[in-house]
Amino acid sequence: MTNLIYSHLFLFTYHLKTGQTFQEDTDIPKYNEFPNGFYSRHTLADTDSLLIACSVENKHSSPDVLPFPELKKTLLAKREELAISGELLGKTWLITGYLQPFSSHEDAAKSAYESLNFSKWRSQEAGEFMGAKLFEIWRTPHNWENLETENNHVLIIIYPDLTAMINMAKFYEDWRQLFCYRHKIVWAYGNTRQIKPLLAAKFSPSLETLGKIQLISPEPNLLESKLDQLKQSLDENYKTLRFYAEGISLLEVQMQTIKTNNYNYLERLKTIETKAKKIEPNHPNNLDILKKFSEIVQYKYQPQVEEDNAALSPGLRLREKEIDTIRGIVEIRQAQLDDIIEKRDRIFQETVQEWGIGIGVAAIAATSISPFIPNITKNKLTEPFPAVEGVINFSLTFIFSIIIGIIAKNKAKKLIKSRRS
Repeated sequence: MTNLIYSHLFLFTYHLKTGQTFQEDTDIPKYNEFPNGFYSRHTLADTDSLLIACSVENKHSSPDVLPFPELKKTLLAKREELAISGELLGKTWLITGYLQPFSSHEDAAKSAYESLNFSKWRSQEAGEFMGAKLFEIWRTPHNWENLETENNHVLIIIYPDLTAMINMAKFYEDWRQLFCYRHKIVWAYGNTRQIKPLLAAKFSPSLETLGKIQLISPEPNLLESKLDQLKQSLDENYKTLRFYAEGISLLEVQMQTIKTNNYNYLERLKTIETKAKKIEPNHPNNLDILKKFSEIVQYKYQPQVEEDNAALSPGLRLREKEIDTIRGIVEIRQAQLDDIIEKRDRIFQETVQEWGIGIGVAAIAATSISPFIPNITKNKLTEPFPAVEGVINFSLTFIFSIIIGIIAKNKAKKLIKSRRS
């Protein structure tokens, strides 16, 4: 015999909302039945929640073997059938039942818990809820990237009798809300654990980048290829700055998510206690074991994230300074290079102008001088040799025109320089 009678197993799962939501515009979720169980989908702000529950058939006696492995199999199959989409925020298993007289609450809770093959049971402090004993088992995940297997939150409520257990149905939505706030906190904190090492790796400029700047910046005559290297480095640092800024912003968003949901978590606990007292005024309620999670958040999670944010935020200024340094060097070197190119182009243009004037004047001079050259060179020595006379005439014309062209080119050079100054 298992001691626990009319055993129930509940699975609450939470996913980031995708395009399609679970629930219509209503605050009252719809419950759909299946053999020995039911399920309910409901959208909570930015979160899609799913509640699946199933139970044994017999309400008045405990089975010979623990039913929870089979109940768990049923819930997981139903969850698969419903095809929940969106990133998993977390899940909670809720075990309930009522106890045979004179049985140990902790022994029954331990047997039920261990039958589900979760982590090892440790002696638990029990809370009180409308005459029931309440146990919570959860450990901080080691691998924050795998909340599906790492984040198993289990709550066990063992009632004194069937009548007390029936009242549990009045708290389904309260537990749904409470667990939602809880898993948002754990998920947000897990995100900060993944963001932190990524930002730490980009906290300051790499030695490789600094080396490039130190090698390139002192050069008086900067080649265009090396200026391109600096521009590439500037582009890479802009990308890094954007990544870092987004990381810091996300860290701050998750920090606020933790604070907001921790507040909502405590408020929902107060609501549950108040509601339970109205339903069962003669039974004490002590949910301190659930409040301990809030203490972990307040004294560990929040300070840790705030400290990380304070420590990593200066990296933004370092990155901005690095970009300013590279950009300054690039602007200076680009201006120098532009000046060199402009000067080179100007010299080339002026040279073309000078030689254009010189060649033009030489051509005009050759045309003007050529009719007069034969009169100068004609004599008896050249008369018997007309070919020699032609060579002499051409040579003299060419020489005189070149001399005049060079003089014109030099005059043009002086004129262009005086006009530029």
